[in-house]
Amino acid sequence: MRRLRWLTPALLMATPGGTAWATEGGSGAYLLGSRDSVPGIVPPPGTYTSVDTFHLDGNVDFLAIGGAVLTDVHADLWISKINMTHSFEGNVLGGRPAVTVTLPVVTGNIAFRGDLVQQDLNLRFKDSDTGLSDVIVNPMLGWDEGINHYSIAVSIFLPTGFYDPTSVDFQNRQIQALSFGKNRVAVDPTFSFTHLNPKTGLEFSAALGVTISAENKETDYQTAPEMHLEAAAMQHLPGGLALGAAGYWYQQFGDDSGPGAESFRQAVGAKSLEARVFGVGPIVTYQTRVGKHSLSGKLKYYHEFEARRRLESEVISFTLAFGF
Repeated sequence: MRRLRWLTPALLMATPGGTAWATEGGSGAYLLGSRDSVPGIVPPPGTYTSVDTFHLDGNVDFLAIGGAVLTDVHADLWISKINMTHSFEGNVLGGRPAVTVTLPVVTGNIAFRGDLVQQDLNLRFKDSDTGLSDVIVNPMLGWDEGINHYSIAVSIFLPTGFYDPTSVDFQNRQIQALSFGKNRVAVDPTFSFTHLNPKTGLEFSAALGVTISAENKETDYQTAPEMHLEAAAMQHLPGGLALGAAGYWYQQFGDDSGPGAESFRQAVGAKSLEARVFGVGPIVTYQTRVGKHSLSGKLKYYHEFEARRRLESEVISFTLAFGF
């Protein structure tokens, strides 16, 4: 790590995040785009804090959420992830251990035309709310081999966020569609790699993970395993600025199952609920020091395309990180 002193430790934290949705609900427990620059590097021993703010503006024809099947859906979400990371002294299996705890706070707005289950599609409905999403605990190990760096992390999504089955009262125009928790446990093992050359400033990074979810007992919906592959190419410049591009590929393996998934499949006339999406866009990072403390910022944009059975969104995010 000594040869990478120009890379602010606070920028090294890769924090997974929960959203207000699942594949049952339009997206996965893992927030796509959470890993981009230097995901393979676990920071030096110390304590770090960061706040990630994501804005997602997305659409989908049909959405299975809270036991209902909504149509012509538009979702507008603000997700703020408050992250605390501690990197420990010593090593485990030759690697540097660390753990991150994440608390997501979500403000959501959703508009849709009706509920296929109740067969009333003529009215337009809206719902908005703010609440806590599921807490995420993310232990990790990192190894350094010259200019190549590797890390293994296992994100654990705990069902602590607000959850309530969707209810739509067409006669009185009353709805409860937004839930910020998943009502199920999920785990996400991820392997990350970073190639970072301090002489040229060139960086190539990638992270591959799979989200495995328990069944949502409230809706009898079992989400199939979800693969996510994220990558970034960066040019680090003198003075702490870095420019580059980042992207991701999300793909479900297998089909969602259970009575809830079968009801959704029949309602929309789909042979499969297997979801996918791609995203790509620019990323800018900046790092500096304030006295003995590291300070960094990150700005990025993702355009999603080729979405199937999930929200397709325009995503903007900003990160501010500080090392104690």
